[in-house]
Amino acid sequence: MTVGIGAPSGADVAACCASLYGSWAVELLLGESFHPGGLAETRALLRAGGLRRGSRLLDVGCGLGASARLASDEFRYVVEGIDPSIAASERGSARAQATGSPIRLRVATVTDLPYPAGSFDGVLAECALSTVPKDEALAEIRRVLRPGGRLLISDVTRTASVEWAAEAAPLLAAAFCLAGAWLPDELGERLGGAGFAVERTIDESAELIRLLDRIAARVELLTALSRDLALDPVGLPGDHTIDLGLPSISLADGLSALAAARAAAEAGALGYTAVVAMRRSAS
Repeated sequence: MTVGIGAPSGADVAACCASLYGSWAVELLLGESFHPGGLAETRALLRAGGLRRGSRLLDVGCGLGASARLASDEFRYVVEGIDPSIAASERGSARAQATGSPIRLRVATVTDLPYPAGSFDGVLAECALSTVPKDEALAEIRRVLRPGGRLLISDVTRTASVEWAAEAAPLLAAAFCLAGAWLPDELGERLGGAGFAVERTIDESAELIRLLDRIAARVELLTALSRDLALDPVGLPGDHTIDLGLPSISLADGLSALAAARAAAEAGALGYTAVVAMRRSAS
């Protein structure tokens, strides 16, 4: 099966995500929680992790801090979040302050975490590890977790049969975690090699399809408003592109890439998986 979604370089992925996840346009399309299943999936993953009240939790790739606030407010964890986007960190910190949430957000990358060894009881990584060098990220996460601590992952997976065509919206693919999606058995193998023991795996693939459908519907609405009503309600240029400081992403190309991703998800070639893994004392 060939899916029309590009495979950008690692530098493109990092630049794309840092720019997009601090953008109002992405929040308009995805909502405040930037991953399949939204906060309902986050809540289920935190429950599956089984951390105690008062546990120290690090949210890597925290975006605007929606999951971090949920973990603090509902589960009473002591939460810090890191994200490479300055804009996302600033906006998320402002929202936390406005709501009285005690979470702390800072600008950092998961491959270079600014914390001492054993700082956390749990690490949450939602749609975050598919956009970075995975082995480096897992090594850093293991370092900052205490022995016996839990790593809570949810991320996009793909079958080996999917081929990534270079011509179709590669930066959009990176933005939605598709370009670096995990291969079959890769999650378990990499986690095992990095010193983790997988305790639970949950298939959340239906949530990926729902997210793609929601994004496509909103893109179509934006296109219709801009074209049929001769309005510019969200600052879209006349040629229906979104300028994020990167090569512009055409709305038409975006819809094409979303349709290809949805077809792959329907066929089982793309999925979304949640994993709870324990940090072993020795690797």
